[in-house]
Amino acid sequence: MKLQKMFKRSVELGMQADVRDKKYFDRYFKKQKEAMKNAKGWKKDIFDEERTWNPYSDCRIINGSGKEEVTTLMVGIDIETPEVLLADRLREKGQKIDCLFIHHPEGRALADLEKVMPLQIDILAKAGVPVNHSEAQLKPRMDKIWRAIHADNLFRTERAAELLGIPAFCCHTITDNLVWAFMEKNICNKPFEDLSEIIDALMKIPEFKYYAEKGNPPIIVNGAGSNRPGKIVATEFTGGTNGPEEQLVSQSKAGVGTILSMHVTELTFTKAKEHNINMIQCSHMASDTIGINLLLDKIQKEEKRLKTVDTSGFIRVKRK
Repeated sequence: MKLQKMFKRSVELGMQADVRDKKYFDRYFKKQKEAMKNAKGWKKDIFDEERTWNPYSDCRIINGSGKEEVTTLMVGIDIETPEVLLADRLREKGQKIDCLFIHHPEGRALADLEKVMPLQIDILAKAGVPVNHSEAQLKPRMDKIWRAIHADNLFRTERAAELLGIPAFCCHTITDNLVWAFMEKNICNKPFEDLSEIIDALMKIPEFKYYAEKGNPPIIVNGAGSNRPGKIVATEFTGGTNGPEEQLVSQSKAGVGTILSMHVTELTFTKAKEHNINMIQCSHMASDTIGINLLLDKIQKEEKRLKTVDTSGFIRVKRK
């Protein structure tokens, strides 16, 4: 499969798992096309045409023409310059690697991370939080993320891949959407007597079990195993990065009893204690791995020759 076809198919699968519907994306793409048409001067020069078909600014091809034939992916949750050098060294030793599949964004995909965060508004709306509340809470957090990232040296990995001639693409929110939908279906919508039963259910998922054996299991960070979970949500699985702590207060008011999260900040933990919300931290790397595996399962149905070289925290688990 050509790299561009593989990436476009990944975008389509990400949208299918998204909490937002096709009408939302149709409106979004229409607005982006109009903005591109009306852009003038330097704004026209730097307009990101990819936004007219790809709604995920933290997912993109960061090196390569897209015409490359891909049958072997080196997959990693975090791939930076050391991992690019690893790929080059493995190639020298005879390992076939056609392309890097990077989960956490690098290069231009990282520069635009905050632009995917409005997805959190719709995730929270599904949990019962009014959109006007979460929208007002999110904007300052988005600005903070933008300012922080703007100062970073963003293009080291991208440039390393260019110099070594290794195609690479980032798939962040796409795979986060897939694991969010998976958690909603397999955990949030199931009845549990207490939090310990949720941990037991998570431990039946291969990726969580693998990481638990490595010393990184799902953990209850607020609440006790005997606590009844109430309304369970996975509101901290997709949407770029952690939202503001105020969102937790809004979820409490919306009747949320237990939040499943990839990673809990200390400020969020403090708010959870104040507002008596149970929180389970579901192993960040294991959660990311599930999302990547779900995407690869679908891609491999269409490209049966596709193989992976598993690195940087990723382990391949195939599902029927």
